[in-house]
This record gives sequence, structure tokens and C-alpha cells, in this order.
Amino acid sequence: MPSNLFLDTNDFSCPPKVYKKRKSLWAIIYPIFTILIPSKVLSICGMKTKEVRNAWREKVALVSIIFLLCMLLGFLTFGMNIVVCKGSNQYIYGRLPEFPAPVVIGNGEIYYSDEYEGLIHNLKTIKSSACKRRFGESITDSGIDPDDLIKIADIYFNFNDIKQLKLILINDRVYDPSIVNHSFYDEFIAKYAGKMADDNNLDSLALQCFKDSCYFGKLGGKTYGCLVADILLYLSTVIIFSLIIIKFVLSIVYSWLIRKKRVAAENLPCIMLVTCYSEDREGIKKTLDSLCNQNYSEKVILVIADGLVKGSGSETTTPDIIIELMSVDKRREATDYKSLNGTLNRGVVYSGTYSSDTNTCKMVVIVKVGREDERSKPGNRGKRDSQVIIMGFFQKLLYQERMTDLDFEIYEAFKEAMDMEPACFEMIMMVDADTIVHPDALHHFNSAFVNDTKIMGMCGETKIINKGVSWVTMIQVFEYYISHHLTKAFESIFGGVTCLPGCFCIYRIKIKEDDKYVPILANSFVLNPYSVTRTETLHEKNLLLLGEDRYLTTLLLKTFYRRKLIFLPAATCRTYVPDTFPVLLSQRRRWINSTVHNLMELVSVNALCGTFCCSMQFAVGVELAGTLVLPVSIIFTFVLIAVSILIKPAWIPLIMLACIFGLPVVLILITSFKLQYIFWLLIYILSLPVWNLVLPVYAFWHFDDFSWGETRKVDNDVGAHDTVEQPTTHHFRLYTLEERKYAKKRGKLPENIDDELIEKQIKSTMGSISEN
Repeated sequence: MPSNLFLDTNDFSCPPKVYKKRKSLWAIIYPIFTILIPSKVLSICGMKTKEVRNAWREKVALVSIIFLLCMLLGFLTFGMNIVVCKGSNQYIYGRLPEFPAPVVIGNGEIYYSDEYEGLIHNLKTIKSSACKRRFGESITDSGIDPDDLIKIADIYFNFNDIKQLKLILINDRVYDPSIVNHSFYDEFIAKYAGKMADDNNLDSLALQCFKDSCYFGKLGGKTYGCLVADILLYLSTVIIFSLIIIKFVLSIVYSWLIRKKRVAAENLPCIMLVTCYSEDREGIKKTLDSLCNQNYSEKVILVIADGLVKGSGSETTTPDIIIELMSVDKRREATDYKSLNGTLNRGVVYSGTYSSDTNTCKMVVIVKVGREDERSKPGNRGKRDSQVIIMGFFQKLLYQERMTDLDFEIYEAFKEAMDMEPACFEMIMMVDADTIVHPDALHHFNSAFVNDTKIMGMCGETKIINKGVSWVTMIQVFEYYISHHLTKAFESIFGGVTCLPGCFCIYRIKIKEDDKYVPILANSFVLNPYSVTRTETLHEKNLLLLGEDRYLTTLLLKTFYRRKLIFLPAATCRTYVPDTFPVLLSQRRRWINSTVHNLMELVSVNALCGTFCCSMQFAVGVELAGTLVLPVSIIFTFVLIAVSILIKPAWIPLIMLACIFGLPVVLILITSFKLQYIFWLLIYILSLPVWNLVLPVYAFWHFDDFSWGETRKVDNDVGAHDTVEQPTTHHFRLYTLEERKYAKKRGKLPENIDDELIEKQIKSTMGSISEN
């Protein structure tokens, strides 16, 4: 017996201990961005509570930081070259035909001139003391006086100019030997005309005389500032291009490696969880049919209905639809449990079977009915609350902790349905109530789990049913494809898929290692932060209220960083996607914001797979940065295309752009062999302004919007999907499984139990749960 099995009565009304929280660095930084805006002004604008005002201030701070990052990218792309190369423009002789005015060149300089034009080999003889000492006279003739001309700048020559004009290069300076009229230099000129010479070919006085008299210009080249700018440009280009190629190649490698068919030696018992809210009868029936038709023996369907809610246009509530579709063997009484927001909720457990046209499957239904005094959407507490019910049930079961009455009803329902202890379940597949799962999906998931014990979770490929309904659905087809076969396939190489979508994924509940079971999904280190009831910061709200599926993935990666979360392309499902733009806008607002905040969580985890730039942490950092600068990147792309068409092509960025758009074609040919996806790729490219500009900008500006918006509509919808109520003052007791079993034998569960007596009796008659 665990030492903590018989604890004092747990009372939900007891307030938790309050610990003073140290202010985080972010809590100090974010108010600075809006320090000039007093709270009274925000209150007048409708932000009545401190929580709402703080969320708005955090949003403004985050948007400001994103704006600064975009400006930094713009500076690195366009501004750096202008700043560091400022004043370093060189007049290269070979480019002078493009010069707009008549010019004169001589003595190493370029001048404006109305009278003369072209190449003047000597403007004026330079008086050289070296020539006088060595030859007693000048070695060149007199020329034009440069004082009559307007100097522009120094003149530069490249190697091609030196060769064509038969000039001589000495120590990066260019000399014109054609103006020399002294025979002493004939051999030197014949040998080095159009070439580079060194200081050892002439005596010092003769060399100095030649330099003084024949100086013509400088060797053209970039300044150190321009060289630094070029190095940064090429380095960033190589890094970005390498990341693109590496991501592509690894995705291809993974898709080929994972294709190898593996047969499982055993079927692990599995729960197929469906969370429902406001779906219609047709959608729910198709989902349940697909689960019932799974080619898998050890399975049970679990449906959790999130409140007594009617979908928009529906005549009956969602729970009534579910009960009508199943054959009910037993309906249990409504029992209490504590919901996520700290309020009392009640649940009713049904057990029975579900029959499709060809198969019959055991089924358990949990309906959250709420308290008797609830009027609006009674029982509705959100999808995360539904997940925590089943996760908490297994956590209490595996850790042998005290349970609620609802937990015991779930325990009995599972035991009757499967004729085995619920603790034997090892997998839980989660699907949404509008998802149709392929019959072989669960078989593929099971095979992967059995053949690789390091895998703790997987997702399959989600395909779209309503592809051609509207332009909104059409632009999503390739986006879904590329997010699976490129992004998730690449992340699977590291075993760190950053999002297992809640519409279609599977997790291990526990795993056997060294003759003992290790809780995975039912682990306290996963469940406790996932079931947080109070969210204070904008970051926490985006994690827990908008992207619960992604946050669950994040918690698993942080807790079990040596295990794997992967993408399994063999397991497929089909679903309906938003077909109107407002719904898509609302959905992607939630997805983008939860993505940003979950990547912020993961990028700080140093224990992820790999080292430095070959690590999952680096890949997460790059993905986070790329997500934040999406709006400005698409703008720069349009600028690049316009400049290339109207002015001059920038070949390196254009080649990179062609690769970015071209590599998915290769990916399609290798992974799916379906040429139709090339058509969807073209549609996707045309819709890039929507994906990279409209949706991210809208999402960023709505960082402080935690509602589900247009995604799920119900009749008389007056609030958000997750209702917020005051904590309950209800009192009730939690019992251990052994206490409940013993009380069941006696016929009733007394209000006050003598823990010492019960412990002795249980030890002597029943044993611990681990022995069952």
C-alpha cells in the first residue's frame, strides 16, 4: 500500500496556499511599452478589469517586439548595404559609359569638362624630385592643367581594364606607361604592360619617378564595410538555403524510412476518445462509424459531451444525439467532479455498444450536465476539461490516488465494457467529432508503438473532405499537405513533432519498462500544468485557452525529452475545414497565437534532441523567428520580384525563391505520387498573401482575444466556448479505489470512514490495486 493512500478528507472548498510569486523579467518589461497610457484611459475605452488591461499591454508589447524584428529583417535585407557601404561608391573605368555627363580622366582622377572628353593620359606633368635626381629631367610631356576642370572623384580600374589598356599594376595602384618618353623604361614596359609588377624590377629612384609621373588610378575593389555586408549576405543566404535543403532532404528520408511496413506482435488495449461540443448528428455518426470500423480488436469508444448544448440549427442537444446513436446498457446517476475553473460540475456516465453497418463496438459516454442552477450551456467547461477528466482518471488509477464519484463511475463502465481492469489500457486515440478515421489507422499506430517503445505519441495525416466547396477550402489543401509531409516529417527525424493535432492523434497512457509501468499521458508532471485552473498572463492564456492540443504536446516534449513524438503518414483521416473566410480567420487566429506561445515555451528547453544548429531547439528557434516575421517576408518577396522585373534581377534571392517554390513539387512526386497536388500548390502560391500577411497580422493584433470566435456556433451563444464561473463551495469527499470496493461489498459508502480500520480490512481481504 502506498503511504499516501489514506489521507485526510480532501475538501474542494479549502483555499490553496498562496505563495508570493517573484516577478518575471517579462512582467517588468512589457509595461514599458505602454507606460505613457494610464489605466484610467484604458478603463474609459472599455477595459474595466486589471486583467483585461494587462492583457492589452502585453499584446502591445509583443506586437511592438514583432514589429522591431520585422524592421531588423528589413535592415539586414535592404539597409545594411546602404549604411556600411555609404560613401564607398567607386567610379570604375569600365562602367563610365553609363556616366550621364562628359568627363575627363587623368592623374588618377575624374573631372567634369565642357571642353574635353574621354581619356587624357596626362593632365599635367607632375614635378618629381626622383626624376630630376635619376634622369635630370621629366620622363613625360606637359598636359592640360587640371585647375581648369571640376574634380568629381578618384578613378578605379579593374583587372580587365588593366589588361585592355596595357596599364601596369604596382601595389594596388595603376600606372599608364604610354606617356613615358624615356628609353630607360622600354624593357620594363614591354615586360609588364597589362600586368602586375613588383618593386624589385627597377632601382628605387627610377621606380619612384615612374610612379610620380605615370600614376593613373587605383585598383577597384570593395571597402571593408561592403565586404562585411557581402559576407553577412552570403552567410545568411547559405544558412537559410542549407536549412531549406536539409529540411527537405530529411523529410524525404523520413518518408521513405517510415514507409517500411511493420507488423505488431500484440494489440495494446486502446481508448478512442471523441470530444463533442456542438456537432450535428451526421458529423458525429460518421466519426463513430469510422471508429467502430477500425480493424482492431482491443478497443472501446469513449465520447465526452461538453455540456447540454445545441449546435446552431440543431433541434436536439449534442448529448441527446449521441445517446440516440448508441445502444445503452446502463445509465448511471449524475456524480460530482471538480472542473478546471474550480467550479463544481456533474457528469453522467452511460455504457453500452455502438453499431455501424458492419461492426459493433463497446462504447462509454460521459455527459457533463452541470449543476441544477446552471442555465446557459449547463456543464460546458471546455475541451481541455474533457481531456483532463480521462487523463486525471488514469493518473489517479496508476498513482493509486483518491478519486471522485465520477472517476468510480468511469472505472465501472470501462471494466464492464472490456471485462478487464481499466489500468490495462495503454493507448488513447483522440479525434474530433467531425473527423473520419481510415479503418487501418489504429492498426498502424499500434504497430509503431509496439515496435518502438521510445514513441510516446503520434499523429497521422489529415486530409480535407470539402476541397472544392469554396476558394477558402481550396487554399487549405496544399497547406495541410505541406504541414504534414514537410514540417512534421522533418520534426519526426528528431522525434519532436511540436504539434499533435487534437483532431487526430494518439498517446501512450503508460509504458512498461523494467517490469514496471511508467505513466506517460497520465503523468503528474504532464497533468498538473495542463490542468491549471488560474491563468494570469497573456502567455498562459494563449497556451491553455486557445491551443490545448499543442500545449499538451509541448508538455510531453518538456517532460519526456528523451522520448519521441512522430508523424505516421500511413495513418490517415479526413475532416471538414472552414469554408468561409471569417471562420478560417477565427480558427487560424487561435492556431497562430498558440503556435507562437508554445514555440516560446519549447525554445527555452535545452534538453531537446541534438546539439547547436543540428538540434531540435535550433529548429524550434528558426520556426519561431520565421513565424514572427511572416508578414514582412512576403512583402519583401513582392519587392524583390518587382525590382527584378523593373530594374535589375537579384539572382541569388531569385534562385532561393525558385527553390522554395520548386522543392515542394519534388516532395509531391516522391511522397504521394499524386500530380493533382501540383495544382493545389499553384493555388497555395497564389494565396500566400493570405497565409503570410493577412492571417498573421490579424492573429498578432488579437493576441488578447481568447474566445473561439466563429469556429463553433451554438444556439443562443452568449459567451466564449470555455465558460468562467466562480469557484464552488461544495463539500464532498474523495476515496481510494480500495475504499470504494470495500464499501461496495458492504452495500453503501459511509460519510465517515475509519482509515486505520479500513486499511487493515483491505489488506487482509482485497489487497492493493497493483495485485488485481
